[in-house]
Amino acid sequence: MSPPEPPRDWRGGQGRKALVIVALVVSLGFLSALLSATEGHFVPQVIDLYLVCQYAKAMAEGHPFHFNPEDPASSGATSLLQTVVLAGAHALGIRGEGLVAFAILMGAACLVGSALLAHRVASRLAGPREGFLAGALVALSGPVAWGFLSGSDVGLAMLLCLWLFDGLLVAWAGGPERSLVAAATLLALARPEGLPLALAIAAALTLRRGGRGRAALLRWLPAVAGLAVLALNRALTGAWLGTSVAGKSLVFSYGLTNTLAAVSAYGGDVARGLLLGFYPSEATIGLSRGWASVTFPPLALAFVLLGAAAAPEPYRGAVRAWLLLVVAVFALVSPNVFMGVHFNRYLMWAFPTLLALTAVGLGLLARLLGRLDPALDRPLFGAVAALMLALGVLSTARIAVLYGEIAGGLWLRDVSAAQWIQRTLPPGVRMANAVTSVEYLTGHTSLNLYGVTRSDIRARATEREAVAFEALGRVPESQRPRYFITSVSTQESYSTFQELVDGPPIFQTTSLSSDEILIFRMRWDAVGRNRRIAMPETLAAVSGLREVDRLNVCDSWDEAEHGYSFESRLGPLLLAGAARVDSYPRAGDVPSEPVIDAGRVILGAESFQVRGTARGRDLVVVLRTAASAAAAVVKVEGSRTSTLAIPEAGLVVEAGGRPAGRFDFRLGPGWAERVLRVPGALVGDGSTALRLSGRYASFYYWFYQ
Repeated sequence: MSPPEPPRDWRGGQGRKALVIVALVVSLGFLSALLSATEGHFVPQVIDLYLVCQYAKAMAEGHPFHFNPEDPASSGATSLLQTVVLAGAHALGIRGEGLVAFAILMGAACLVGSALLAHRVASRLAGPREGFLAGALVALSGPVAWGFLSGSDVGLAMLLCLWLFDGLLVAWAGGPERSLVAAATLLALARPEGLPLALAIAAALTLRRGGRGRAALLRWLPAVAGLAVLALNRALTGAWLGTSVAGKSLVFSYGLTNTLAAVSAYGGDVARGLLLGFYPSEATIGLSRGWASVTFPPLALAFVLLGAAAAPEPYRGAVRAWLLLVVAVFALVSPNVFMGVHFNRYLMWAFPTLLALTAVGLGLLARLLGRLDPALDRPLFGAVAALMLALGVLSTARIAVLYGEIAGGLWLRDVSAAQWIQRTLPPGVRMANAVTSVEYLTGHTSLNLYGVTRSDIRARATEREAVAFEALGRVPESQRPRYFITSVSTQESYSTFQELVDGPPIFQTTSLSSDEILIFRMRWDAVGRNRRIAMPETLAAVSGLREVDRLNVCDSWDEAEHGYSFESRLGPLLLAGAARVDSYPRAGDVPSEPVIDAGRVILGAESFQVRGTARGRDLVVVLRTAASAAAAVVKVEGSRTSTLAIPEAGLVVEAGGRPAGRFDFRLGPGWAERVLRVPGALVGDGSTALRLSGRYASFYYWFYQ
């Protein structure tokens, strides 16, 4: 049975034309706010767009998946599809600021298309009046319009989700699956959320329509495309997930208990915003300010649920399946360190479909009440729809102003820093970057210290300072950056970064923001000093032995090479690594130089592989440790760094799963080194698995035989 087509009377045709005009007016309003705040320049809402443009430029120039041509492959541009589209635009000559303008205008086109698709979805489910309201709600939701015009991949994702939902309605009703397959395939290439959606929809349709024939096979094509993206990431970068995705994980940074608490609170906030839409925008949602009061009209969740409960056949099952998928994928993607940020950008991909169902639910309610009193149907729908649209106009005006303010802030802060770099510093000079993504604007080679653009720097959000410092120690001397891009708050928070700069900043932005960008000359005398054993008694203990391996704790590349894992908890609190600046005890009257090293307080255990060992020979382990160490502690209400004292340390060593000895030691002030010996009978040939458990601090390991 073919699905019924949506009504096509003059109201539908006129409504679509009106929606195009509304969406274009909204786009022009946002762009006017942008250009007036940036002296006529196109500036993104999210600095990451410059990062994506850099990847697109590299792809167009023959270096796909490389931020800088000489860097290792990485997948910091989350959306493969958007990167390919921008690379195509770059290849056609749209470059520099023009590529940013292209991304923003592409988002405006997606807004127009989404308003029309929302009209089609709601018209199919209810009628042309609901269709017009659905399209208008999409165009007049301020945060959703912000998402389309931000230049990020969320605009493309929202368009594709609406197309996918429409295709699901058609396929569920017995119609062709071509539209659904096309939308789902593109979505799987555009966003990580596309893969679970593709898998679930293919499985649901197989259960409903059977699994034979060419059409049944094609419905799995989107899932294959999504899996191919993961396989491509793995083959090129060594990690299944995108470089930026892994570092955003709350579970990775906060632990399971704190993640469940944070996500539960966030889920309640989102549901309340969908239901009420009234609480103030200054209230916190997740880890940012909330904007539920201007994203959805009041009682939107009730209308959505009504739409799912009373949607006409043969579409009812598809609507219910879609809502279940939205809830499931929301739960899957919510646990990230940016939940709630940018008007809930990480949930925004589904917002237009929910707005369309809001219009459907209102229409169904008006019709149900109209059966009791025919005079109620049209006036009730018209009055509530008018209220929704009036609130939408206010929402759009409010967010359009914020859109201009955000762009203006980036123009005065990040873009002005990029312009100074381009004007002042020698072409091609290397820079270390800890706060922004302006490399695309400068043309300079940059080392991103937060690991977004490097697969060999994977940092938990709570360990960024530690991992960034250790990463600098692996930079070859010929490639060391000469300048350091940082910020006031970063320098105040990270003591190690203060050791990397030479004198006062040579540039500081004047944006009147709470955190100005600073540019320093770098000094390297403190980097790499942690790689050397310093204590005479330790050097004597390993004299005549051969170093077979070493492990630098908190160096993400080194930890990955050794299969390193750890568990450290203080009650329910997960303890993360941090950097430490201290000196070794004096050797006579000669003061020792300060040594910076990153490590972890271990109230639990560490496990890793020691490479290059020879069977039958004792393995001598040298551990750099200390009587006190900082630990990043994460709680639901926020994170902080605390110093824990461990004057009496103790640990148990296991080799290959067998006990290898217990070691207890008392530590004094400053850095210390302790020698641990593993009997040769427990040492493997080629590699040895070690597990250390107890209460101690670990910073660096050297292994000798």
